[in-house]
Amino acid sequence: MGYLFFDIEAYVPPEDPKKAFNPYMSHSKVLEISYNYYPGFSSPRRHELKPPTFLVEWKDGEKKILSEFYSMIKRLVKEDVYTSSSGSQECGLKFVGFNMLKFDLPYLFGRLDALGIASKAELMDNLFALPRALDLCYITPLISKKTREQLELRPISQKAANEFFGIPVKEGRGDELSRFYDNKQYDKILKYCREEFTFEQLYDALLTHILEKQDAAG
Repeated sequence: MGYLFFDIEAYVPPEDPKKAFNPYMSHSKVLEISYNYYPGFSSPRRHELKPPTFLVEWKDGEKKILSEFYSMIKRLVKEDVYTSSSGSQECGLKFVGFNMLKFDLPYLFGRLDALGIASKAELMDNLFALPRALDLCYITPLISKKTREQLELRPISQKAANEFFGIPVKEGRGDELSRFYDNKQYDKILKYCREEFTFEQLYDALLTHILEKQDAAG
């Protein structure tokens, strides 16, 4: 089983930011992809962490970076296979990100489809049916004050989750990246993406927190 941590940044039109989540609009475009892959059944520990790889649209174009990233996913889906306890062969690849079920995976699906890189049927297999997805956003109710106060499962932001565990917090907001892109301030985009890519640390912190709670409960 391997762990593919990744994050996507997309273009947000200044005149209609609400349409930023739709990958089929005329302005839709993936600006940047950050990722790290760790093979093996165990998630990476802090001493094993490495800098992420960045694929950027302004250097190679959107179709090229999406094709490169998707080719890697297809290879990992094919290679990362293990035999389950029932004796069947299963895909062991796990996607990990923050808010990826609402944004990153659907947006990736839409852009790969819109650019004709793969068919919808193939994309469903390689992005949703075969790999597993762990969205850290939906684990954060375990540490959410709003969950306790309102007796309702309430996710919190990545920034708030990082602050809870003492993990470095990114500066700025994601919606600023498109204005940096318009002004060709690509160094500012990469700075934000480097600071945001703390998913391995957050995964490790949440896992440790859950295990400690279970141990305390007996």
